[in-house]
Amino acid sequence: MKALFLIISFVLTVSLISAQEIKVPESLKKLVDQAFLAYPKVGEMNDQVSLNEVKVDLGKAAYLPTAMGDLSYRLQYPTPYIPFSTGDGQTKNVNIQPANNYNASFSLAQPLIDFKINPQVNKAISDLDISKDNLDGFKINLAYQVAQIYYAILFLNKSLTVQQEQINLLQSTLQQINVKVKNGDALKYDLVSTEVKLTNAGNFYTELKAQLSNQYNMLGMLTGISGKDYLNDTSFNTLVFNLVTDSVSAMARENNPELRIAGDKIKMAGWDILSADRSRLPVLNLLGGLGYRNGYMPSIDQISFNYFAGLGLTIPILPSSRPGYQRKMAVINQHASQQAFETQKAILNKDLLNAMDDIGKNQKKLASADTLITQAQLAQDLATERYKYGVITNLELLTAVSNFKDAQLSQLQFEYNLLLSRMTLCRLAGIRWW
Repeated sequence: MKALFLIISFVLTVSLISAQEIKVPESLKKLVDQAFLAYPKVGEMNDQVSLNEVKVDLGKAAYLPTAMGDLSYRLQYPTPYIPFSTGDGQTKNVNIQPANNYNASFSLAQPLIDFKINPQVNKAISDLDISKDNLDGFKINLAYQVAQIYYAILFLNKSLTVQQEQINLLQSTLQQINVKVKNGDALKYDLVSTEVKLTNAGNFYTELKAQLSNQYNMLGMLTGISGKDYLNDTSFNTLVFNLVTDSVSAMARENNPELRIAGDKIKMAGWDILSADRSRLPVLNLLGGLGYRNGYMPSIDQISFNYFAGLGLTIPILPSSRPGYQRKMAVINQHASQQAFETQKAILNKDLLNAMDDIGKNQKKLASADTLITQAQLAQDLATERYKYGVITNLELLTAVSNFKDAQLSQLQFEYNLLLSRMTLCRLAGIRWW
C-alpha cells in the first residue's frame, strides 16, 4: 500500500510542479454559501455537532461533585429498646430508636480518583471529531455538487447557443432549397431531407432545454433559489479547477474527509478499549454531608444538627458491564475500523489515478478539437459555395453543416469533461475554495 502511494506521488509530481490557489467566480461562491444556509441536511449535521459538544461537556461533568438533598419521614414498629431494672423488681424499657424518624440532609460526593472518566471523555471528543468531519465532508461534496451544476448550466447555455446557430443555418439552407425546388434545380427529396434534419436539430434543442431545466431544479433544491434564468453566462474558464501542486496524494491523505473520518473511528475504538480496561479499577470519592435528624441518644426524639466527612472506595468485583466482553468487542471494532481505513486509502488511490487519467484523456481530446473545428468550418464554407452552383448535393451540404456544429458541441463537451475531471481531483484532495 505504501508503495502504491509512492507511485501516485511520483506520477503526480511529474505532472504537477508548483502550488497554485484555486479561484472560482464570486457568483459560484455565493451559491455555495446559500446552499450551506438553505439545504436542510447541513442544518441537521450542525445539530449533530452541537449534540456531541454537549456530550463532551456531559462527560467532563463526571469530574465535578454530585450533590443530593434528602427529606424523609419513617414510622417504625417495633422500635428497638433496652430493658433496665428499676431496683424494685420492675423493669423499664428505654428506646434506642424513635418510632417517628425525621431526616433532612444534604450530601456531597467528589470523585478523587476515577480512571474511567478520561477515556470516556476522549471517546466523546472522538465522536465530536467524527461529526465535525462528517459535516466538513458533506459541505465539500455539497460545494462541488453545486459547482458541477453551476458549470453544467453554463455548458448547456453555450450548447443551446451553438444548437440555435445550427437551427438557423438549417433554416437558411431550407429557404435556399425551397427556391431551388421552385426553379426546378432541386428535388423534393432535398427539401424533405432538410426538413427532417431541421426537426432533429429542434428536438435536440428541446432536449437541451429540458436538461437545463433539470439542472436549475437541482440547484434550486440545494440553494433554495427559485427561477431558471439567473445564470446566463455562456462561457467558462476551463482552468478554474486546474490544481497545480507537487503532491496531490499528500494533500488527499491530509484533507480527504472520508479518510479523516475513517481515522477518527480508529481513535474512538482505541478509547473504547481503554475504557473497558479501566472499568475494572476502583473509584475513590470524597464524601461529606450535613443535616438535621432525630434518633440520637439520649434524647432520641429531639431533632439535632449532624454532619459527616470521609472517603469512599468502590471496588468492582463482578461488574454488570462485563469489561472482558466489552474489551473483546472494542478490539474487534478497532480492527474493523483499521480495515475500513485501509479500504478507504485504496479507494482514494484508485480515484486519484482515475482522475489523473481522465484529465490527460480530456486534455488530448480538447487539443485536437480546435483543429477539427477549423477543418469543419472550412468544409462548411466550401460546401455552401459549391451548393449554390450545384456542384454538390443537398446531402453533402447538410453533412458539412452538421459536422461543423457537432465539432463545436464536441469541443464544449471536452471542455466540460476536463473541468469535471479537474474538479474531481480537487474534491479528492479536499480543496476548499469557498
